[in-house]
Amino acid sequence: MTFDVRPFWLIGALCGGVFGLVVLFVRRGYPNYLRWTLEFLGLANLCLAASYVARLSGPWMGRFVFDVLSSTLVVACLSLEYRAICELKQRLASAAWIMGPPLLTFLLCSWFAFVHRNITIQLFLVNAIDMTMMFLLARTLWRPEGGKKLPVDILTAISYSLLGLVTFAVVIDYFRTGVFSVEYNFNTPRSMFNNVAAIITEGVVFPLYLLMVSNRQNRDLMVQAMRDPLTGLYNRRAFEDISFRELSGAARTGFGLALLIFDIDHLKKINDTQGHAAGDAVIVAAAAALRASLRDEDYLCRWGGDEFCALLPRASREQAEDVAERAHWSLQNLDFHHEGKAIEISVSTGIVTNEGRIKELASLMKSADAAMYRAKQEGRNRFAMASN
Repeated sequence: MTFDVRPFWLIGALCGGVFGLVVLFVRRGYPNYLRWTLEFLGLANLCLAASYVARLSGPWMGRFVFDVLSSTLVVACLSLEYRAICELKQRLASAAWIMGPPLLTFLLCSWFAFVHRNITIQLFLVNAIDMTMMFLLARTLWRPEGGKKLPVDILTAISYSLLGLVTFAVVIDYFRTGVFSVEYNFNTPRSMFNNVAAIITEGVVFPLYLLMVSNRQNRDLMVQAMRDPLTGLYNRRAFEDISFRELSGAARTGFGLALLIFDIDHLKKINDTQGHAAGDAVIVAAAAALRASLRDEDYLCRWGGDEFCALLPRASREQAEDVAERAHWSLQNLDFHHEGKAIEISVSTGIVTNEGRIKELASLMKSADAAMYRAKQEGRNRFAMASN
């Protein structure tokens, strides 16, 4: 039976070229690390397309293009995909895995194409490198983010693993036949099997990549909707949603909770004398110190300007006072400097506790706010308990 692998090379070139150009075009609409992910993915697909073009034009362009450049471009595609995955998962990419495999492939292919000519051994070694890279891509995708594995990452990892197993079968078939001829006939079932598997995997992985990017973008947008951009704490809207849930739970169970309002002392004076950059730095430092003073289950929000709110589920009066004392101690011992100038940071704190009686955040805020202003009137840098 006669085979002709060239139509598959043409399909691979068209798919890789279209995918690469589409990704490079749409990347401009994505921010920061997602843009870099798509850029490396687009370049990877263009490398794959160029490798198929090199195969197709080999008879006219010469042995270097057909034997050396085409194989090197395939491995370069996998290295760029590895870099894209590292960008996506915000992991440090290994320079050895980015530069090493393409360089090794180039040297091996040059040796077996011109010095010790044997195309079969060359293809055997290139397939072994390809297989190693595919399993590396699968392992990198399999690693969890934030303690969990995303389903789309798992699907993409499985796709790369299956292609790696196909390539492993091709490598084993070289051993099984035991024939390493100087020339190699690409129009064989083994070559067809390998090329068809690569094209199918490319068609599956491409939308999965876009889905992974889309999932990250949605996650980032959700974080932006819930977080204060300066401190990274919950913003007012998120805190109101959390408070509604916790207050409803406290009303059902009868467990207490506490609300603390922290107001940075003399922030306006810092802004006026040292500039708003210093004021922002003070807010960030205070936010970090307050967050470290809370329990793991507590919620901290930047309510606005120089005010922070902390919600302490299932907290008694004594526990709320302990948190306030830790916060004040932490800020008093904070060695904070901005542009070489030492700045003392302190807060005035109002505390209110609730044993399931109050169901509205506004009522708690009013009581805690009154206690906080009392703390300011009593000299600042202290906390006061609401009289509810």
